[in-house]
Amino acid sequence: MRPGDRGFSLIELVLVILVLAVAAVALATQFSQSVAGIGLDEELQTATRLAEERAEQLLADRRRSGYAAVPLGTTTDTLAGSYAGYGRTVTVSAYAGPACPVPASGCREVDITVTRGAATRARLRFLVANY
Repeated sequence: MRPGDRGFSLIELVLVILVLAVAAVALATQFSQSVAGIGLDEELQTATRLAEERAEQLLADRRRSGYAAVPLGTTTDTLAGSYAGYGRTVTVSAYAGPACPVPASGCREVDITVTRGAATRARLRFLVANY
């Protein structure tokens, strides 16, 4: 450039474009990782809500119909609609451990597992006492 010329040279413009391109790639990578994380968070929240919903149903049955309303065994729910792809397994087993508040009458341990595909997304365990 001559001393009186104003503006940028071609080399300066190419360097600026190169720096901006590197920054854009870094930002795009961060953005795609954030989007993937949001999807997993949504799955975890949905699975937790499904586990809590089933636990509330079991406890309502217990309050309404008594201890026998929580039978021993395993049941599996295949969910449909907006919850397609999720599965829910409820296992009720006898429990005689130290956490049972009424050992003479007995307790049942309830284990609710929610999966999406092959991955476990939420697990909820609690005791139901026969009082």
